[in-house]
Amino acid sequence: MNTSNGRPPFMLAVTLACLAGVAAHGGAQTPPQDAGATGAWQKLLKLRTTASVMHTTAHPDDEHGGVLAMLSRGQGARVSLLTLTRGESGDNAIGPELFDALGLMRTEELLVADRYYGVDRQYFGTVVDYGFSKRLDETLEKWGKEYALRDVVGIIRTERPFVLIARFQGNERDGHGNHSAAGLVTQEAFKLAGDPAAFPEQIAAGLRPWQPLKLYMGGVRANEDWTISVDSGEYDPVLGDSYQSFARLGLGFQRSQNSGRFSPQAGPSVSYYKRLQSWVDAPAKEKTFFDGIDTTLPGLYRALRKTTPAVAEGLLTAIDREIQGAFAAFTFTDPSAAAPALARALAATRLAVEQLGADADVRFVLDLKERQIADAIHEGLGISLTTIAQPAGTPETSGPFNAGPPALPAVVPGQTFEVRTVFVNRGRVEITRPRADIESKDRNSNWAIARNGASSDSGVATSNQPIVHKFTVTVPENATLTRPHFSRNSIQDARYTVADESQRYQPTAESALEAVVKYELNGVPIEIRRPVSRLEPTLPYGFGTHVLAVVPAIAVTLTPANAVAPLNAPIRGIKINVEVLNNREKKSDGTLKLNVPAGWIVKPISQPFAFSRVGERALYPFDVVIPSLENRNYRIEAVVSSGGREYREGYTTIRHRDLETRYQYRDAVASVRGVDVKIAPGLKVGYVMGVGDDVPSGLAQIGVAVQLLGEQDLATGDLSRFDAVVTGTRAYAVREDLKTYNRHLLEYVKGGGNLIVLYNTQELVPDLYAPYPGKLSPSAEEVSEEDSPVEILAPGDPVLNTPNRITKGDFDNWVEQRGSKFWDAWDPRYTSLIATWDKGQRPQKGGWLHAKYGKGHYTYFAYALHRQLPYGVPGAYRLLANLLSLNHATERHGRTQLGTSLNHATEKREPTQLGTRKTSGVAGQRRANQLTSVPTNSVR
Repeated sequence: MNTSNGRPPFMLAVTLACLAGVAAHGGAQTPPQDAGATGAWQKLLKLRTTASVMHTTAHPDDEHGGVLAMLSRGQGARVSLLTLTRGESGDNAIGPELFDALGLMRTEELLVADRYYGVDRQYFGTVVDYGFSKRLDETLEKWGKEYALRDVVGIIRTERPFVLIARFQGNERDGHGNHSAAGLVTQEAFKLAGDPAAFPEQIAAGLRPWQPLKLYMGGVRANEDWTISVDSGEYDPVLGDSYQSFARLGLGFQRSQNSGRFSPQAGPSVSYYKRLQSWVDAPAKEKTFFDGIDTTLPGLYRALRKTTPAVAEGLLTAIDREIQGAFAAFTFTDPSAAAPALARALAATRLAVEQLGADADVRFVLDLKERQIADAIHEGLGISLTTIAQPAGTPETSGPFNAGPPALPAVVPGQTFEVRTVFVNRGRVEITRPRADIESKDRNSNWAIARNGASSDSGVATSNQPIVHKFTVTVPENATLTRPHFSRNSIQDARYTVADESQRYQPTAESALEAVVKYELNGVPIEIRRPVSRLEPTLPYGFGTHVLAVVPAIAVTLTPANAVAPLNAPIRGIKINVEVLNNREKKSDGTLKLNVPAGWIVKPISQPFAFSRVGERALYPFDVVIPSLENRNYRIEAVVSSGGREYREGYTTIRHRDLETRYQYRDAVASVRGVDVKIAPGLKVGYVMGVGDDVPSGLAQIGVAVQLLGEQDLATGDLSRFDAVVTGTRAYAVREDLKTYNRHLLEYVKGGGNLIVLYNTQELVPDLYAPYPGKLSPSAEEVSEEDSPVEILAPGDPVLNTPNRITKGDFDNWVEQRGSKFWDAWDPRYTSLIATWDKGQRPQKGGWLHAKYGKGHYTYFAYALHRQLPYGVPGAYRLLANLLSLNHATERHGRTQLGTSLNHATEKREPTQLGTRKTSGVAGQRRANQLTSVPTNSVR
C-alpha cells in the first residue's frame, strides 16, 4: 500500500519506504508477482478466456495448490475454491487458538495461500471439522448429508463454473470421513445444481439453476484409469518458479498446520484426474480440463449450449478484438500501453451487456468480464489506492524523517475519526475526473460520512501525482460490530448458524466501510474499491495494515469459561478472573459485578474500574464461595455498567503476522460444574508447554500448583521439587530444548519422579526419548469417535484406583475425540492400561502406557485431555488427578515398583517379535527384548 500525504514525489518515496512493511507483513500479504508488469500480464490472461473451474475440498490445506496456480496463473481460467469446513479441529503449531478460534485463523491462512494459488473466489460451507473421522457414514450423520449437499449446490449456483474438480473421490481411499464426504457430495451436487426442483428454497431466494459441464475427481494414480495428467511442476518464467513451488510458498502461510515450512519442488509434479461426467464431447485422454468447451469470448453461447443470436457475434467479437489489441500493445516495460485498448474493450463489454443481458447466464459471464477488464486496467496503470483511517484532527506532516501515518485501534460506536484516501496513477496514460467517496457497508445503521475540505484533485490524474481526499466519519451508536457471521452454541455442534444469509458462503463478513474512486480513461468510466483500513505497529516489522473493525466500547471477558469445583473439597469455591478492556478514546469508568446462583457468595460484591486511555485493560479477581454443590452445571455471568449502558460480552483478538486480525466473541459467562474428583494434597507440577493448550489452567482448578518450565529448567533445574512433570500437546514437535535436555527428565524419573508425556506426533521417538523402546509412526492410530467403547485392561492398577476409582463412566460425555497418536508397539516393560476403538477398528492399546523406571514413573498418555479440560469433562479431570497423584498412589498401596505384581490376565496382548537389538538413547545403552505390537486394522 502507498500513500503520499499530498507531498511531492520525494516525500512520496519516503512514505512508501515507511509502509514497505505493510505489504510484506500486514494482514494483506500479497505475492510481489501480482504487482507491476507481471501482475498486469496475468490479469490480461484472464480476459481472453471464459474458462472457469471450481475445486472442492474438505479442509484448508487439502487443495491442489499447484494445479490451481497453473489453471489461474498459467491458463487464465477463473478459479474458485470451495472448502467445506474451516479446519476447526486441527492442532495449532503457532498459537493457543483451538476450535472456532482456530477456524477463524485457518480461514485467514487459506486466504493468504489463495493469493499464491491465484484463486479468484474462496467459498466456505457451513459444516464444521469436528475432528479426524475414519468413516464416511459418521461424517454424513454429523453434518447431515442433505445439509452439506445444500451448501455445495448453493455455492455451485452462486459461482457457476464450467468445470468441477473434486479433490476427493468419496471412498475409503480419501483417508478421512470428511474427505470422503466432500468427494461424495461434490459428485451428487454436480447432478443436482442444474435441477430447479432441487433445493427450491435457493431458487426462491434468487439463485438460478446451473449445470457444470464437466466433473473430475483427483487422487487417481498413474497406473489407473485417468483422463488427464497435469504437470504443475512446469516452470513459468513470469512467476520465476514452477506453479507447484509457487503454490507451496502460499501453503507455507498455513502455519498453524505446518509451522511455516516451505519445501520447493523442482522438476515434474504430475497429478492425475478422472473425468466422471460430461455434458460435452471430449476425448478419452484430454490435454486440458476444458477440452470440448469453447472458452473463447465469441464462443460464449456455444459454451452455454445456447443458440447464438445474430447480433451477439459482432458484439462479442468486438470485445475480443480490443482484448487482442491490448495484448499487442502490452510491454513489460510499459504495461500501461495496453490501457487504451482495454478501455475500449470495457465499453464494448458494457454495450454487449445492454443488448444481450436479458439472458441471465450470458449477463453473468459478461459482468465478470467487465470486472476483469477493470482489474487489468488498474494493474496496467499501476493504480494505487490507499484508504487509511486515522485519529480525528491528524495533521499533515512532512520531512525526510516523517514517521508515516498514525496507527489507529479498532473503533467503537459513537467515535469520530478520519479516513484519508490517496489515489495515484503510476502509468504513462493520463486519466481524468478522479473522485473518491466513502461508503458504509453496514445495512443496519447509518454512518455519518462527510468530505473534509477540498481535495488535491485537479481533474486530471497525471503520472505519479497523488490525489488526496479526507473524510470525517462518525460511527453510529447502533453500528454492527465486526464479528464472524457464523457461530455455534457448542463445539459439539457440527454445523454453524449463519447470522447474515447474504454472507452465508463467504470467508468473512463484509467490512464496515469501503472507499471507491471513480475515474475516466478516454471517456470510459471506471471504478476501483478498497476496504477502509487502519495501521497497527508490528515492530520491528514496520506497520501491519488491517481492515477497520468496530468493537464494543467496553469488552468484558470471564475466565475460566468452564470451571470445575471438587465436590469433596473442605471449602468449596472457585476463583473467577474478569478482564475489562477499554476501547474508548478517552476516560472510561464503571462498575463490575458477578451474577451467581442463589446462595453463592461473591467476594468482593462488586469492583469499580477507571481507565484513562484506549487499549487499557485490567484483571479483576473474584472469589466465589459455594455453600452447596451438586454434580451438574451452574452459570456465572459478569456484567459491566459504564456510561449508562451494560456490557456482557468480550472477545479474543486473533492476531498473527501476515493475517487479517479477527475477533472471536463470547458472552461473559462461565459454566461451573461440580466434579467428584480427589487429588493428592499439595501437588506441585512442572509443565512443558507444547503447541498451546489449557491443561495448566485445568490443573489449577483442582488445586494443583503449576509452573511452566523453560529451557533453563529443562537443562539444569531441580525437577525433584515437582511431584510430577507434564509435557504438553505436541511438545516434542515444537520444543527443541525438550529434546536437547530430555536426559535430564529421564534422570528425574529414575530418581523417583513422575513424568507424564501427553499426546505427541512422530517427533517423539520412543527409542530416543522414552526409558524403553517403542514405536510411534507418522501413521500412528487415533480413536476419533468421542463415544468409542473403552475396555479397562488393568483394573487393579493403582493409577486406576487412587485417589479416584476410574470406571468406564469416566469416558462418558467426552468431546470431539478420545485420543490421537497411539504407540504402534512397545517394550513389555510398559503396561497398557485401557483399550478403545472406533467402529471397524481393532482395540487400540497404545494410548495409555506406563512404565516403572528406576524409582519413578513414566507415562505416555495420548488421550485428548487438551480438548476435554477446557470443556469441564469430569472424567478427564479424574484421570488427570490420578496421573499426577501416581507417586502417592503407589506409596498408599505399599509398592516400590508399579506393574511387577499386577495380574495382567485381562490384558489381551497380541505380541509381535520385532527382534532383539541394542538401542542407544539418552538413558544409555539398553537391551530391547521384545516390543508389543498391536495390529491397527482400521477402516482408513
